[in-house]
Amino acid sequence: MKHTLLNMALGKNHYATLFLVVYMVVAPTAFFTDYIWLDNVCWVMTTILGLFIFITGWVTLQDAKQSHQWPVAQGKWLSGSLSQHSSNGSIKYAPNIRVTFKVAANDYEGTQYDFSASYERKELAQKKLEEVKNMHPLWVRYKPSDPSTNVIHPGVHLVHTVRLIFGLAAMIIPILILLDVLRF
Repeated sequence: MKHTLLNMALGKNHYATLFLVVYMVVAPTAFFTDYIWLDNVCWVMTTILGLFIFITGWVTLQDAKQSHQWPVAQGKWLSGSLSQHSSNGSIKYAPNIRVTFKVAANDYEGTQYDFSASYERKELAQKKLEEVKNMHPLWVRYKPSDPSTNVIHPGVHLVHTVRLIFGLAAMIIPILILLDVLRF
């Protein structure tokens, strides 16, 4: 049960997707209606979402801290592209990198430049893509207990702190609203 909950919090199973789909229906419906019970359901779901964000921040922070000591494997470039997404009204770009590497005769695929690769400038994201494409040799650091968790550029980045703070806020504020300490 614990492992399933952790996988759900990390978005690694279908329950996480189901939760988000339900939340995307509940949140706007609660906002645009006058049903107190629906507001309460929304605040509870927001608290759970905050917990998931906090857990993701904590787990990725631990992985990022340890990633400098992870074993390395030589990778082979498969492909790369840029993805674009909107965040708080600004466009962000992320390098989508696909490399393959072997660990104990098993093939794995790596996709992360670092644990936070998202940039406001397209040129910077493109530069990271080119940097990885031109690495010879291309070294991939992988988590010994789970080589599917891997990174090309190890280390801690600002996004880990942001996830922890945002997750805490998304947990605490709804609880304070539900307890009538804060008014919404």
